[in-house]
Amino acid sequence: MSSSTTNKVSRRPSASLGPTTRSAQENQQQVQQQFNQLVEEVRLLESYYQEVVTREQSLSAALIDNRAAHEALDVLSKTESNDLLVPIGGGTLVPVSAPPVEKLVVSVGAGIAVEKSAEDAKSFLTSRRQELEKGVTTLEQQRKEIGSRLEVGRATLQRIAEASGQ
Repeated sequence: MSSSTTNKVSRRPSASLGPTTRSAQENQQQVQQQFNQLVEEVRLLESYYQEVVTREQSLSAALIDNRAAHEALDVLSKTESNDLLVPIGGGTLVPVSAPPVEKLVVSVGAGIAVEKSAEDAKSFLTSRRQELEKGVTTLEQQRKEIGSRLEVGRATLQRIAEASGQ
């Protein structure tokens, strides 16, 4: 056999792959690519979902803390003398007697604290509580929306996996 005959023979098997075979291979590659993209999208959604849950938990904890502070101010402002236990760290509390609460130091954010009257502190805590409640509500809605998208993505992945036998 001459080298030109050999080349023709070696080309024939690739020529025997008809359009149907190539199309099936391309289709399989396309399905695999879509599957991989969907897997990545679901992973990103799961990560974002966890981030939203963490932020929601942080805001909820801040909201509980805010409500407790507001209730404490209500009680402290109604009594003449106050016997308190002040935490100093390590689970240690120091008993103190405090005069009636007239002025408080309130953290307003960014490491800044401001002295306020008891009434101004209550008003500040009320407005902060409202902001926290809005934040929790917004994050709750985001969490639900992302959860729905995750369910759809997971169901789609399941269908693709079952259809392709992966």
